[in-house]
Amino acid sequence: MAGRIPDSFVNDLIERTDIVAVIGARVQLRKTGSNYKGLCPFHDEKTPSFSVSPDKQFYYCFGCGASGTALGFLMQHDGLGFVEAVETLASLAGVDVPREQGSARPKVDNELYDALSAADDRYRNWLRNSPDAERAVAYLKDRGLTGAVARDFGIGLAPAGWDGVKKALASYGEDRLVAAGLVVRNDAGRTYDRFRERIMFPIRDTRGRVVGFGGRVFGDGEPKYLNSPETEVFHKGRELYGLFEARRAVKRNLASVVVVEGYMDVVALAQHGIDNAVATLGTAIGTAHFEKLFRLVDQVVCCFDGDDAGRGAAWKAVDAAFPSLSEGRQLRFVFLPEGEDPDTAVRRHGADHFTALVDQAVPAGAYFLDHLRAGLDLDRVDAQATLVDLAMPHLARLPQGALRLMLVAELAKLGRTQPEVVERRLQDQGGYTPQPRAASAAEQSHGSAPRASKLGERLLHVLIKHPQLLEGLAADTRTRLGDAGGAFGDVVRYLAAEPNADTATLLGRFVGEPCYAELAELAERPALLSAAQLADEFAAGVPRYLAELARAADLALFQQLREDDSADHLQRYWDAKQGRLRSDA
Repeated sequence: MAGRIPDSFVNDLIERTDIVAVIGARVQLRKTGSNYKGLCPFHDEKTPSFSVSPDKQFYYCFGCGASGTALGFLMQHDGLGFVEAVETLASLAGVDVPREQGSARPKVDNELYDALSAADDRYRNWLRNSPDAERAVAYLKDRGLTGAVARDFGIGLAPAGWDGVKKALASYGEDRLVAAGLVVRNDAGRTYDRFRERIMFPIRDTRGRVVGFGGRVFGDGEPKYLNSPETEVFHKGRELYGLFEARRAVKRNLASVVVVEGYMDVVALAQHGIDNAVATLGTAIGTAHFEKLFRLVDQVVCCFDGDDAGRGAAWKAVDAAFPSLSEGRQLRFVFLPEGEDPDTAVRRHGADHFTALVDQAVPAGAYFLDHLRAGLDLDRVDAQATLVDLAMPHLARLPQGALRLMLVAELAKLGRTQPEVVERRLQDQGGYTPQPRAASAAEQSHGSAPRASKLGERLLHVLIKHPQLLEGLAADTRTRLGDAGGAFGDVVRYLAAEPNADTATLLGRFVGEPCYAELAELAERPALLSAAQLADEFAAGVPRYLAELARAADLALFQQLREDDSADHLQRYWDAKQGRLRSDA
């Protein structure tokens, strides 16, 4: 595993970075006095309220409260993780990123990206100038696409022939073209172009780099779609076609995403003004896809055909999404009439019709229960038991929250039992914890405290976005939060020692630590409220979280007392209760 990036390097990198150059490459800025101003990229506005200070190496929006360093800007604007953002700034500065403990992150061959970008340019050029261009353009026009949409999505053409890319990109060498997935080497050692006589769709990562391609035949031939193979830079189980374009179209302020099945579906919807569609890359949507999407939006709508295959795909999607459906995240389903796909639906009936279908999408919870109960006569006791049995392994994968509580209650109603019975069964198979358990001293000393409750996770999310909020709390409150254990306590203790730390610096401190993945996920999760609303939520939530921690501690002590009713444990339990009463008074 890669070692931590030293804090000193991150701080020095931020100081040496020209924040105006970094932000100015992405936002149009105008000099006003000693600062620069422009339209905020994080919310819609007509009057510039976004200010960049080269002296302080800091940006701030007076409209939405977005603020931070160049590092934080790259994370929020470009959707980069902390490490990616550091590497981007380091590349601009012409320095290598050091790692502690002598370990180094495996280096990606950057010339793979260069080769893929060169292929992208070549394919787009061939759509304008090649013997097959006229047929390919006619096909796209017949599908209702304009030149503007083809340009926005970088659509190109791989003409007929076995060595077009191989010859055009010969300077990269055959081995690198094979490694990029552009050229195939057969068992006899001969090489030839992977994509031939196909409309080409570049697949971009969240940074906009081409990492692979999808090719669709526009004449006779099989398979209809052909994707790049897995490579060092392309992993189809994690990438989504159109995600970069969707974020770019709405200035990265996506509220929801519609998942469809094909490239042409994405492009056709964009042609009709529906800019938030993405597609999987020839695979069923998986847990990694949902985790990626839910870091950016709180609602995902999956659009499937209404036939058996479409409903089967929906069921797989439910199962894949359940681990990601924490508080506030929603999954919904649209089932199109048989014989229709999003492409044909939007072309036949228009954007308003498709938008209405999305607005009426079926919630995942309702679909989950409807799917399980199909074919069961719930007036029979054995069918009621079967329903509960079928639901157990799926519910066990669903995080605690409103959706889980609702499904437990509804399942109990359909199964003619009590919610407590369902909860006990979940607990027996390790899938349910009725109360947050306080970490023991041993757990805290070894850094293995459990994750915070949903309230704690929400407050931690706000604190990571706005670290300065900790300073507004009373000293004793900060101390009690720092004693909470887990990631929350670690963050509070760090911010107490480093009150000027921003989000990027905070994350840099925990790279390589067990809690880093949790903190990075929270940092990338969008904040749907204004800075003022988040401050109010934080101030109101802290007392409730402290009370929750107190109840958890009482529960842990009481459990110890039940297991060992010695005088020592009894005294500890009584002292804790008395201390709590004095604190509440």
